[in-house]
Amino acid sequence: MRSGFSYVVTCEHASPEVPKRWQPVLGEFVARCEEHRIWDPGAKEIARDLGRLLHAPVYLGEVSRLLVEMNRSLTHNELFSPPVEDLSPVEKTEILCRYYYPYRHRVLQEIESQLSNRQRVIHLSIHSFAPVVEGRVRDNDFGLLFDPWRKAEKDIAEIWLHYLRKAGEISCRANEPYLGISDGHVPVLRKLFRQAPYFGFELEFNQKLPLERDASLYARWIHRSLDQALESKVVDPHVK
Repeated sequence: MRSGFSYVVTCEHASPEVPKRWQPVLGEFVARCEEHRIWDPGAKEIARDLGRLLHAPVYLGEVSRLLVEMNRSLTHNELFSPPVEDLSPVEKTEILCRYYYPYRHRVLQEIESQLSNRQRVIHLSIHSFAPVVEGRVRDNDFGLLFDPWRKAEKDIAEIWLHYLRKAGEISCRANEPYLGISDGHVPVLRKLFRQAPYFGFELEFNQKLPLERDASLYARWIHRSLDQALESKVVDPHVK
């Protein structure tokens, strides 16, 4: 990949696991939930393959989003699912200390370390989304989420989208099915590193795609198009 850049790959919803300690709390609730509310199927495999291609560290969420939402801020009303929200403050703090804080801290430390080595850091957060939600069909295959108000990030995203679409493998759109500035891990890190050359992107794959089977294919598609975008775009590290 391009010299002067380093990479971090994360997958906040990599696991459907509910640790044994919390199964009595979540068991029946999980059984009633649609799969996409439990985790992001296929995202972990893509994250791992992309990490290998980029020679980048990969950080995977270890528990179901129903236990704690790794991609939400502490003040967000969906940080915990309803059964967990009903637990005592002590129990919720235990969950945060065991799973949420360590995950967030490891990613934060990695980015700080790369920035301290005078690298421009590209953070790729990998997700998948349900093709139908509440009867509404999402016909897009892939979404690239970014902050349109950060010039350097927007510049990378626009030319990256050009190469993604040029490949023609799957349809892709900017900031769909979610806005790149909605509450999440990447937007929080943007605020923390607003004076640093940190570029955060969320990559959203439609779960109608054969994600697990073709994980290496999608990872190569992302890797190749990002490399082309960075080759053709000179990024000024001083422009946020």
